[in-house]
Amino acid sequence: MSETDGVVEVAPVPVSEAAQPQTKKRRASENGLHALQKNGSMEKDKNVDDSYFASYSDIELHRTMIEDSVRTNAYQQAIFQNMEEHIRNKVVVDVGCGTGILSMFCAQAGAKKVYAIDASKIAVHAKQLIEANGYSNIITVLQGKAEEVELPEKVDVIVSEWMGYMLLYETMLPSVLYVRDKWLKPGGKMYPERAVLHMALGEAQWITKYEEGTYDFWVSLNHVYNLDMSLLADHAVARYKDVVHVHMVAQEDVLSFPTSICDLDLTTITPEDLRTISRPFSLYSMGSRQLNSIVLWFDVWFPGGLKLSTSPDNEDTHWQNTVLPLATVPLQQDTKVEGELTITQDLTNHRFLNVDLTYRVDKGEEVTRCFKMDDNCNDNDF
Repeated sequence: MSETDGVVEVAPVPVSEAAQPQTKKRRASENGLHALQKNGSMEKDKNVDDSYFASYSDIELHRTMIEDSVRTNAYQQAIFQNMEEHIRNKVVVDVGCGTGILSMFCAQAGAKKVYAIDASKIAVHAKQLIEANGYSNIITVLQGKAEEVELPEKVDVIVSEWMGYMLLYETMLPSVLYVRDKWLKPGGKMYPERAVLHMALGEAQWITKYEEGTYDFWVSLNHVYNLDMSLLADHAVARYKDVVHVHMVAQEDVLSFPTSICDLDLTTITPEDLRTISRPFSLYSMGSRQLNSIVLWFDVWFPGGLKLSTSPDNEDTHWQNTVLPLATVPLQQDTKVEGELTITQDLTNHRFLNVDLTYRVDKGEEVTRCFKMDDNCNDNDF
């Protein structure tokens, strides 16, 4: 049987230039950049999106997300906490539904109708799971891009787990906002309704561990093979510092109180607002430590006040933290680190992010670092 042969309803697919729905735990693209050289930006975007959505057909990826109990329980609790006011007898759309678990939470909470949208082939399994759980009379699965699906009615609630690494990686949020502007009734609810990205100073112990280990490896080859390979030691360490890392940072390795980089009201924010996010910052060290990184994490809030946090202070999540390595600098109590952090969507691949950091420690020289958050970002280094 084909993927759409009587298995899922396939939404109409008119031409659209809007960004497509996406998620977080996969590489945002595989081969999309080659198409830019061959066929221009339109073909490149299609290639990037096709590869992206194909990655979300992997059932193991959905296990990773559902197995994150902080994430999954937060959505379930938010839905049930507000079931009488927001969900019961209401029309809901689930953008990027994956296996359909959030749609089924809404059905359990008494939703009158749920439209579950996903562009990947996981929609086939979502429909089967929904039928197996007895919710096919409430939930309709639509396999298609969020910008191209036509719903038969306006909705009261939008549910979506759109957050990526560092909140914005994979650029799914514009797709959710497209659905909001087209299909959400006036006064309708967004789950979540607010998102905040935080940053703080860090001393990531695993950076030091890697630097020492990789340096010693290249130097030690002289004793093993009687060949001097030490020239690569500095290059290996420098390369590691040029890469964005996705890794949990221990609470004790956060060296300052956080500051917010962006505070998004998801009922009003626009896709244009997301293309460039820039914020000056001033952070003060707590104690005498070795600064070697900037640490970023996010929180989201649901109607009713329930918060889902990826902070180092809280239980680990599959999003982990995002770490920008810096040259190591000693800090004293209340040493001031000030500068500006700018996040922009990459022009060659709309799912990637460019992260530009300018900073100064105390009265030292200004330093500029430019990172790209792409398929090469390192996760789970140790």
